[in-house]
Amino acid sequence: MKGILKDEVGVEPTVMKIMAGIILLAVGLGIGVTVYRWAGRGIEEQLSFSVDVDANEVVIGKPATGDNSKTIQVNVEKILGGYDKTITLSYSPSRAGVTITFNPSSGVPNFGSTMMVKVDSTATPENVTITVKGSGADDLEKSDTFVLRIQ
Repeated sequence: MKGILKDEVGVEPTVMKIMAGIILLAVGLGIGVTVYRWAGRGIEEQLSFSVDVDANEVVIGKPATGDNSKTIQVNVEKILGGYDKTITLSYSPSRAGVTITFNPSSGVPNFGSTMMVKVDSTATPENVTITVKGSGADDLEKSDTFVLRIQ
């Protein structure tokens, strides 16, 4: 077995240790940045805004002619942060004979909107879960639901 010569001691092992350290640092930073972005996005979503419909159930009778309507308050509020993007309200699913409008239909939190639900004579008596969705200018979405009972 050959022994280590005096001029081979220290240089290559030191370079190898430095290279290994650089590689481990790069891997660690890559994992750290990924985790930071993932956790940060979750926090942004939690600290953004909420949509709250002030009714769990809305009962509207189907009219023989014309339409029947009810108004419900929808509140869009900041959650612990400075969310300052415009939120646009919408709903789904749509139903024949049912019209839902929001006044105002958009705003920057905190704001309230009056939702008018109109049922006309062409509506089918049914129970349907309506989702009211707030869509932020940054594509973040929050929603709340209520049951529409058409009788």
